[in-house]
Amino acid sequence: MAPTRWKLKKSIRVLNQTFYELRLEQHPDKTLIGRAERGFDFLGYHFEREGLSVAVITIERFKERITRLYEQGTSINRIGQYVLKWVRWTCAGIHQLHKINILATPEIIQ
Repeated sequence: MAPTRWKLKKSIRVLNQTFYELRLEQHPDKTLIGRAERGFDFLGYHFEREGLSVAVITIERFKERITRLYEQGTSINRIGQYVLKWVRWTCAGIHQLHKINILATPEIIQ
């Protein structure tokens, strides 16, 4: 989400250096570096200029997990605990990302 091609290239360089330092590898099927007008999914969240939300695939997997728990005969209390923890996780992630203002990081791009 860089305003110019040059700032995008610098951001990619910084990102790749950070990955190298953290000994992380980019998965070739999951990595797309390019235009992000429609936003992108990362760690269960959907990032876009307008804001941050839970990714659609995250919600779908949540529904599948609840269905699977129910079909396995899991108690309603256990399912409720799972739902509560999931909601806390999603809200905490959104709150923390807004708190550190990850969507506005000009110091990295400039």
